[in-house]
Amino acid sequence: MTPTRESSADIDAAAAAWAARVDRGALSDADQAALEAWAAQDARRAGAYAKALAVSAHLDRAAGLGADFLPAAHPAARAADRRRLLVTGGMLAAASVVGAVGYGAVSLKGRVTTAKGDIRRAPLADGSAVTLNTDTAIRAAFDGRMRRVDLLRGEALFDVAKDPARPFVVVAGDVRVRAVGTSFTVRTHADGQVGVIVREGVVEVWRGDRGEPVRLSAEHAVRVADAGVLAPVVVGAAAVDRAMAWRQGQIDLDGLTLGQAADEFARYSDRRIVIDDPTVARLKMTGLFSASDPDGFAKAAALSLGLTATPAPDGVRLSRG
Repeated sequence: MTPTRESSADIDAAAAAWAARVDRGALSDADQAALEAWAAQDARRAGAYAKALAVSAHLDRAAGLGADFLPAAHPAARAADRRRLLVTGGMLAAASVVGAVGYGAVSLKGRVTTAKGDIRRAPLADGSAVTLNTDTAIRAAFDGRMRRVDLLRGEALFDVAKDPARPFVVVAGDVRVRAVGTSFTVRTHADGQVGVIVREGVVEVWRGDRGEPVRLSAEHAVRVADAGVLAPVVVGAAAVDRAMAWRQGQIDLDGLTLGQAADEFARYSDRRIVIDDPTVARLKMTGLFSASDPDGFAKAAALSLGLTATPAPDGVRLSRG
């Protein structure tokens, strides 16, 4: 009998529990060994724990900014344990999280936004939760028949509480995404398309008020344009995790050109990567990079691709020497 695969929600909950224990003080050697053994059993666990610790670290910075932010304790102990596990799990880069992470309940008619470079997780009134990526805005409107969230711009991860009597619907322009209880992301792109990735469960996606719904199950994605057939594709668990690396302050550049990578970094920072040569813009880099460090990425690209990275007004320029 095949064992049941641990869900991402279960992993996140366990990671949060470990982070809370670290908040209370430095771990004993036995607890540290137990933590490292837990993380080693599933590659997703180290990333989830890194995210939980990074959230706590940024909440330390945000303490005193208002009721939406929760203070945390023992930053020195947490930092020491964070370094030890991240090195063990090969996730050191995940310790660099963009901006500040805030918490705050959203009312039935609530609107939540993030500024460029910020990430925010907000519990919704029905027990669901939404995590907003950089420069994102949503508006929630719940009633007795439907839970509706409008994605006005940007990208958000929705962890939906089950309530079969009230479907959860995300509206992004002309695109609708409906779920009962699941976890998925929706992103509005600069070209007007809307991307949907399902982490857990099943959602239905359609275009317009009378469009024919297409069902997406876990580890599937679809890109919705203004016209054409909706064609979901299987992306796999690893690709889903990479696509959601922004929760740990990282950008997944798998398959992107340098020009596209520069556009991605511009979502998170006002420091720009300038590429004047179209042949350079078409070159590719693969990997996960800190969203808050475009200069570091440019230097890595220059080193790997034989380019030159030079200072530019408000950023860095990549060229062929």
